[in-house]
Amino acid sequence: MPSDRRLSWIRVLGIWTSVGLALVVLTYLTLVNDVEHYDLGGHFFTCVAQMYRAWLWALLTPFVFQLRREIRHRHSSWFAVIGLHLLAAVTLLVWCNIIRIWALNISFGMWYLSMFNVDYIVSVLGPFTIVDFYLYWLTIGAGTLYDIDREKRLVEEHEVQLRTQLAQAELAALRQQLHPHFLFNSLNAVSSLMREGESGKAVEAIALLSQLLRDLLSHTGQQEIELRKELAYVECYLSVEKVRLEDRLITHFDANEDCLDALVPTLILQPLVENAVKHGIAKRVNPGRVSVTGFRRGDMLQLRVSNDAAEGGRRSVEGADHGIGLRATRSRLERIYGNQYRLDCSFDGADGTFVLIEFPLRTSAGAISTSLSCKE
Repeated sequence: MPSDRRLSWIRVLGIWTSVGLALVVLTYLTLVNDVEHYDLGGHFFTCVAQMYRAWLWALLTPFVFQLRREIRHRHSSWFAVIGLHLLAAVTLLVWCNIIRIWALNISFGMWYLSMFNVDYIVSVLGPFTIVDFYLYWLTIGAGTLYDIDREKRLVEEHEVQLRTQLAQAELAALRQQLHPHFLFNSLNAVSSLMREGESGKAVEAIALLSQLLRDLLSHTGQQEIELRKELAYVECYLSVEKVRLEDRLITHFDANEDCLDALVPTLILQPLVENAVKHGIAKRVNPGRVSVTGFRRGDMLQLRVSNDAAEGGRRSVEGADHGIGLRATRSRLERIYGNQYRLDCSFDGADGTFVLIEFPLRTSAGAISTSLSCKE
């Protein structure tokens, strides 16, 4: 991007300006110690010459970086690589000093034709010009470090892209698992209501199901959404199930206002709520409650899904089936948050079954406060 290139040029110019100032200081110390030949005007000329040297190398830096890459890619022999770099170092040493001296003479008004002849050029290539030879190798070393860092960042970016694609694939698989059997159950419920003459409830169920599918499609491709939207989706899902289960399903939502804008993985609550309904409520004769809560604990967001204890001492959870949902949830949390998450669960305890997940609380800028879209 243009802004990135501008920032890089500013960084390169700043680094070489610092190198030029260091050369100026060394020049000053050398001239001051040489009292016999010390001259303020000559000292100023030499200091400007050192700054010109640094700024010229700033302009050459991208070229030297690219030259290093080309030599490395085209030649595998170390002898060829070193030989080409020596040739490039000597060539740049000569031309850098010629251009620098010409620029100095023009800047100080000392323009004359004789400075273009060979004798003059040879005269300016004194022993002190060897510093450009060292500056070439310094630039080559900086280019090597820069490319190593760039390749490392490219690898990290590629890994992030792969993790994102994998997360998207997992999310798509989760949606595909959700749709068939949920739609099957919902349509069966609507069919039963129609046969029983409950056309009003059937129409309500279809409307809720339509709203649920619209919400699901609206979040396609999003890895994270605000907690309020996730709760709205879960509430809509439970509303559809409530039409099927009627009074046997009681729902309860409780989330602190200060965490409703927190980002959560899309559909992170869905498999937990679905298991709570399937194993904890659908098999009951008497009404049972499914609760979904969200609270802030310092810098962490804590979500909890629970259902009432099973009736008559029966176990309400099918271990293998429930375990699949928990493994998928744990895998998603680990992929997004690393080891900065917590997942606890308890099946058929005195207070029923619950699953608790906790992960770092992050909010999205400009999150919009909206009410839940489906009501009991």
